[in-house]
Amino acid sequence: MVAKKKTTKKKATKKSPHRFEPAKIDSLFVVLDAIAWLDMPGSGEIAQFAGIDPRTAGKLLKNARQLELVEQIGEKYSLVLPYPYKGSAEQKEAVVREALVRMPLLTGVRQFTGLGDSLEDALRKSATVAGITPYIEGDLLPLVEWAKKLDALRPRMVPEELVENAEAAKAERHRTDASRRVAFLSHSSHDKPFIRQLAADLIANEVGVWLDEQRIHVGDSIPDRIAQGLAESDYYLIAVSEASTASEWVKKELNNALLKEIERRHVSVLPLKLDDSSMPEIISDKKYADFSKSYKAGLKDLIDALKA
Repeated sequence: MVAKKKTTKKKATKKSPHRFEPAKIDSLFVVLDAIAWLDMPGSGEIAQFAGIDPRTAGKLLKNARQLELVEQIGEKYSLVLPYPYKGSAEQKEAVVREALVRMPLLTGVRQFTGLGDSLEDALRKSATVAGITPYIEGDLLPLVEWAKKLDALRPRMVPEELVENAEAAKAERHRTDASRRVAFLSHSSHDKPFIRQLAADLIANEVGVWLDEQRIHVGDSIPDRIAQGLAESDYYLIAVSEASTASEWVKKELNNALLKEIERRHVSVLPLKLDDSSMPEIISDKKYADFSKSYKAGLKDLIDALKA
């Protein structure tokens, strides 16, 4: 009788939660496009929409979560920052650059390199400050490569510089293409079907669109979160519906501080009336585009206002 050999199973090595997956940054944009367009998609839907394999989508979603570009709610995903759907590569890179600049780990790297440390030493020290233990350099090198590619490691770079760059880009657009408009579209996730159609129609009419779902978290500063998209935009379109007026976002965050920030960026507020719900008091004096009875009539009024 031949004795059976014992087989020993290899233990799966658990990956560090701080590991940044090696992936092409250009592929990230198709993932963000998918999340911006779809309504709380799962990873399978994102991979299918983006036309990439599920494993690659998983890597990119993990990286996007670490950069706080997206949040995961159960098995679903949503955007955290406003996103320029169908925008230029430069606009999309600017969104990721902002996330990289705001990342505490890379803030530390910039501080230590500014004090004269090599990038290698700065990364180790910053990881220690951030509580990343054990420190595995290879886990963080893909993050460093993304930051290098998007110029997010200059020692004295701060988020305000990115907003200033966005304002400069808008001024240049006004100088070279005075007729082109960009709209920042704030909406409740419940109104996503309407917003998808509106975004498609605005883009077809050569209006650039930044999509922003009205989501708030404890400690969020809405003006800070939307600053870059707002700085690039000419109009702040807020979709007003039964769903949005009942939301915490409208109750807590549609306030004087936000409106002052919008005005400071030289952006015009233009509400969109989606149904018979009343306008929030703070914007009740604003002219609105009325979609409540006719989408076609509302779209015409909106395009006329944007192009005026």
